[in-house]
Parts: sequence; C-alpha cells; structure tokens
Amino acid sequence: MNTAIRLSFLATLMGLAACAGVPGQEANLDTSRPVTQIADGRLAAPPPGFVSFCMHNLSVCTGAEQAAPAKVVLNDQNRAVLTAINDQINRAIAYKTDYQNFGVANRWRLDAVGNSGDCKDYALAKQQALIAAGLPKEALRIAIVKTARDELHAVLTVDTDKGDFVLDSINPVIVPWTDTSYSWLSRQSAGDPLRWLSLARNF
Repeated sequence: MNTAIRLSFLATLMGLAACAGVPGQEANLDTSRPVTQIADGRLAAPPPGFVSFCMHNLSVCTGAEQAAPAKVVLNDQNRAVLTAINDQINRAIAYKTDYQNFGVANRWRLDAVGNSGDCKDYALAKQQALIAAGLPKEALRIAIVKTARDELHAVLTVDTDKGDFVLDSINPVIVPWTDTSYSWLSRQSAGDPLRWLSLARNF
C-alpha cells in the first residue's frame, strides 16, 4: 500500500469514527500482570487465499524495512492509537462470510472498510491502518487460530515492549494473547509477511 493510499485509508477510518461514539475501553491493554511473547516455531504454509492476495497486493506483503524485529512501545499515544483503530475497524466492517459476499471459501481483501467482510478482512484493515498511523510493520502480524468451537479465525497480534496483545473482531477489548480461548496455529514472521510460522505454544 503506497503512502497516498495509506493516508486515504486512514482518513476514511477517522471519518467513520467521527460518526460513532467510542465505548469505554478501561480493560484494554492491561499490563498490570506480566504478559509473555508468542513463541514462533517452524516454517508453515500460508493460509488458503493469502498467496493469491499477495500476488495482487505486493506492497502489503513485502518485508519490513528494519532488519531487527521492532516492538510497539506502549506509551499513552500508542495505546490510544491501538484502541481507537481497533474500535473503528470493528465498527466500520459488517460481518459477512466470503461465501455470502463472493460465493467462495477464502478471499483476502483490503476494501472491506465501509462494506462487509470476515475476520481476515478485519485483521488486514487493522494492520494497514496501524502501519499508516506510524506503528512498525514488523510488530503487526496476522495470526491464524482455532476457536473453542473448532473454527478457524484470523486476528492481528501486536508485539509490544509489554508482551504480545490481540486485536480481534470478536472481542472488542485488546487483551494479552494468553487471555484468549484460542488454539494458536500460525502467524506471519516479523521480517517477511509472506513467510508464516507455526506457533510453538497452544492454549
């Protein structure tokens, strides 16, 4: 996503946010307890549909500019950005499955904001909006999990200096990854969004 598109995307989100009140998020990003980092494992296959998405959106899937993995510093400004964008995206996309929208099983896309989409689209939109807001690309990674109902689900993980947190389309509150009920399967590597890694610990 080039700079002009990113700025337009962020402006669209801010415009949508102005139309809706933001609920209290007192429990967001609670660091009163120790929060661990997700342990990346071995190389894993990308999710179905992701490679095809990258072929048409190469700039979104290119490697991070920094060689060393970066973390989001959870200062007041970044907390506010994470909370606002998580809430804005959850409000700006109406949930519909890919079958309902397109008659196919897996379609990753960037144009769901203001329209409809599924968990993958929420995660992508949050990732791109946070990058546009200035957060480090390599700290914002999409992960594939399995829910307690044995359904595959996509979320956005944020690597921070206080541990790893989850931005979800199901739970409006940003929580430590260990506070979810998910089994963690795979996620993007920090340096290369096209490279997916299995996750060493499952919960």
